[in-house]
Amino acid sequence: MMEPERNRSHTIKTIGGLVAVLVVFLILPLFLPLGWLSLVNEMIILALAACGLNLMLGYAGMVSFGPAGLYAVGAYTTALILYYTEIPFGLALIAGPVSAAIASVIIGWFCVRLTHVYFALLTLAFAQIIHTIVFEWYGFTKGDDGIVDIPVPAFLESITTYYYFSFIIVCICLALMWMIVNSPFGKTLQALRENPERTEFIGINVRLYQLSAFVLSGFFLGTAGSLFCGFNKNVFPNYAHWMKSTEMLVVCLLGGVYNFFGPVVGSIVYILLDKVITSFTQYWPLVLGLVVLALLLFLKGGIAGFISEKIAAHRESRGKGERNV
Repeated sequence: MMEPERNRSHTIKTIGGLVAVLVVFLILPLFLPLGWLSLVNEMIILALAACGLNLMLGYAGMVSFGPAGLYAVGAYTTALILYYTEIPFGLALIAGPVSAAIASVIIGWFCVRLTHVYFALLTLAFAQIIHTIVFEWYGFTKGDDGIVDIPVPAFLESITTYYYFSFIIVCICLALMWMIVNSPFGKTLQALRENPERTEFIGINVRLYQLSAFVLSGFFLGTAGSLFCGFNKNVFPNYAHWMKSTEMLVVCLLGGVYNFFGPVVGSIVYILLDKVITSFTQYWPLVLGLVVLALLLFLKGGIAGFISEKIAAHRESRGKGERNV
């Protein structure tokens, strides 16, 4: 088989696989009880947040310890608007990611001036500042009591309806991210990840590209936060806690940071592990630590990365066999 034909065949199989996955998610409400459907909804929202983080982590090579801060900005913006005003739900939902993107511009302007561990620690510091604000500003954010009973439209009160609503928005966001990472902008980010010094030498404004990646990541993190706010109908300061940031980082590592769908796979595995292991033992963090350790030692590319490598190796060996024939 000629190379163009193999590539075309691979593309057709990839598209067919994606369509099959979409169909499975679309028909899940027909088979799953509401409790499990709620869990799947949580998976896809977490997947969106992790994919947003991975724009920085996997594609731009910027390790952030504070994605939960931007996630919380989106969630609290939507919650506060719905709680204190009569603004429609749709506009409040849009305001969340927009506010997170604006916050990203301000935070990113400071953070991208630093590199490596200093960048990571500064993002963590800003996330903790956001956590402290929502925790201490009791008169406005209700502090550690959180904002509960957030009003949502009647048609979204059903778990099944909100699942489809979340699924559509997550699919749109993933499609946008796919276009971004496969655009010249996305290829430039990958060049920055591999060698920022050489990229700067050819005339590319490294800090501007890093800031752009930071803002785009913040926008999608804010979208996930707003979606979860409407789904859960409440927000609490732990949305901005460093443990939430750790959860997103672990999801990316589980799935694989150098694979676009890695965070999606990671979110499914993470939530299922959480659900199964906590039903047997209270030592979930210990088990999670062992899982992450095993991944770092044996599956450095994550689950999705390992599967992709096996598929690529199989295609290569099959191609060699066909050429020998």
